[in-house]
Amino acid sequence: MAESSKKVVVIGAIAYDHVMDYSGLFEDVIMPDSYSFSLSTLNRQVFYGGCGGNIAYSLRLLGQDPAIITVVGKDFEEYKNWLEKNKINTSYIHVDKNHMTASAFIVTDKEEKQITFFDPGAMHARLPEHNLASVGKENISWVMIAPDLPPSMMQFVEEAIELDIPYIFDPAQQMGIFDRADLFKAVKKSYMLIVNEYEAKLLSNMLSMPLEEITKLPKIYIETHGARGCRVRADGTEYYVKAVQPNKIVDPTGCGDAFRAGVIAGMERGFDIEKACKMGALMAVYALEAMGCQSHSFDEKDFARRFQKSFGEEL
Repeated sequence: MAESSKKVVVIGAIAYDHVMDYSGLFEDVIMPDSYSFSLSTLNRQVFYGGCGGNIAYSLRLLGQDPAIITVVGKDFEEYKNWLEKNKINTSYIHVDKNHMTASAFIVTDKEEKQITFFDPGAMHARLPEHNLASVGKENISWVMIAPDLPPSMMQFVEEAIELDIPYIFDPAQQMGIFDRADLFKAVKKSYMLIVNEYEAKLLSNMLSMPLEEITKLPKIYIETHGARGCRVRADGTEYYVKAVQPNKIVDPTGCGDAFRAGVIAGMERGFDIEKACKMGALMAVYALEAMGCQSHSFDEKDFARRFQKSFGEEL
């Protein structure tokens, strides 16, 4: 697909994902008011992951030129080779040789519910060159602020506001450790907010605001509902975008990251938000049909054919 002349800057973790299966159901082993339990898992595999890496990978598949800004550790070389093999810019990824790269430990039960433990590792390091100015305002079309450590995420919120660069805010699993005032500011000043159903409820609790009021704060509000699609509110209008039917279900890990990449790529093409979300829905399914977060692939013709088949319109 044709490349954009500007970069989409992705703020977010680069991590090694340790993905495992649990043959039963979490609800059968998690007892009310007792959270000391153990699980025996199956099929541990290690993949390249982290929200920053995952979003950048899918953006590259869609012809964008993403630049990831994050901090990694002394074991990054293998991951770096993978990114460069896929023509993803690593110039703004900074290495802290005193720590290990972040790691996620993800267990999925037989109903596709997941439990994740995340070790930030080198992400705790704050380096002077870790900023948007290193990329240059004139070179940036969007800033995607995906989960990182909250102080780092807020740094980029403040920079994007100061430089007048539109940003997409995705607090995800970091939401619960945000300062309330920072969280409100990041949401209110964002061009787009993306959350899932659970995160929407948590956000409402944290901000002590009805969800319907929160949906009016950013220019665009997107709430993902998994297999039921997503809810979109933009310019005072609300509608739903359906999910794409998968050919097979392999691994739900990283579907949300692929969705975000599809939405951004759609906006880069000049699509309205509804069509951009349809691109996101299709990207999510490609990720669902592959093991790991950076294993899916397609060619432009295949993507266009499947988009037309899924939504009844040309890409």
